[in-house]
Amino acid sequence: MGRSSVQKRISAPKAYHIPRKPRHGRFVTRTGPGPHPRRLSYDPITLLRDVLKLVGDGAEARYVMKRGNLIVDGVVRRDVRFPIGLMDVVEIPAEDLVYRMVPKGRLPIHPVQISDREKDLKLIRVKGKTTVKRGLTQLVGHDGRSFLVEDPHKYKVGDSLLIRVPGSEILDHIPLEEGSSVLIIGGSRVSYMGKVVEVLPGSFNVKPSIRIEMEGEEEVIVPRDLVMPVGKPEPPITVRG
Repeated sequence: MGRSSVQKRISAPKAYHIPRKPRHGRFVTRTGPGPHPRRLSYDPITLLRDVLKLVGDGAEARYVMKRGNLIVDGVVRRDVRFPIGLMDVVEIPAEDLVYRMVPKGRLPIHPVQISDREKDLKLIRVKGKTTVKRGLTQLVGHDGRSFLVEDPHKYKVGDSLLIRVPGSEILDHIPLEEGSSVLIIGGSRVSYMGKVVEVLPGSFNVKPSIRIEMEGEEEVIVPRDLVMPVGKPEPPITVRG
């Protein structure tokens, strides 16, 4: 028997900023396989109905998608279970609205309206790196995108790439190094920003971490997995709410 395509609101991921009481029924759509993990992504129906409040119910959300009025990273999406997550650009052409999914407050993902100038730009955090045939290096982004690059030493896991969507053209490289601006994308300080003071190596039982000078001049140490470089010195696009 296959996995259900719905789940109860009360057990929805903590990242979901939705009413838990059954105003629109007891269930929400369960996200399917895709570029983002389920606990850190919205399904299109919940996003349109409960978060953006652009439609009144699930049937209306499906109609919007059927008409091609939901575009994610420049691609029309009609799958009601497609996961929409960190840094994705969501466009609703019928309403002339463009949003980016960024950390806001204590929420790891939340739609924030952006200008048309930014809708073709997206930041990708490099989460994997490997050598492939012909001496090329393959980078894997946090949203599942892969990139082939020629310089194996220029890019490192933890760096960020500014790309143009819907393709994957690399426009800029933002290294995770001293002086870079970073965004905390998880943990108790999610959505906070600061400057990298020092990159601390890991050891056998200690994960690599980053010493960050926060906006209030406080210094904190954050695991590298929870940090995303967003600019040097400043972010080129909107990265938080």
